Amino acid sequence: MSNNNSKKRRHAPPPPAADAVFRIVCPAAKAADVTALAGDGAKIMVEDLGAAEERVVVIVAAAGAVSCEESAAQVALIRVFERTVEDETKNCSNSTVSCKLVAPSYQVGCVLGRGGKIVEKIRQESGAHIRVLPKDQPPLPPLGDEFIQVLFYNLKNGHSLPFDKFLRKHLQNL
Repeated sequence: MSNNNSKKRRHAPPPPAADAVFRIVCPAAKAADVTALAGDGAKIMVEDLGAAEERVVVIVAAAGAVSCEESAAQVALIRVFERTVEDETKNCSNSTVSCKLVAPSYQVGCVLGRGGKIVEKIRQESGAHIRVLPKDQPPLPPLGDEFIQVLFYNLKNGHSLPFDKFLRKHLQNL
């Protein structure tokens, strides 16, 4: 028997890693400012939400990490969040900071967890108040999506640090 080299196994290259995508709602007045925050491999696009005062900021980056813990998309999301709330946190000594994330309806259950266990753990660890907003109340989320609202109450000295820590630690669940 002869050894036929033409029948060697060929290994297909691994599929490219999926992109990390985050969508966050921001005031229309800040939409132009946040596109300048792209970089480090992240792209930032702004989509109309249908509401005159709000826009959806879409952040896309390759899934690879910028640092050992954060992807380029996570870093960009935190930058966008900081830019959208900077006026709220500067002008108030006792403020509420909120964020509305947009998630596909089929992924919302992953955020909540079975019996709400994941979202409850996030609440206990971070102090954040998290809820899925009703789909039928204005402003309406894009078709097939839902809004996840994250709130921090009574931030002292205008700092949003707990919110930043929350985003860094819990982004994989959102």
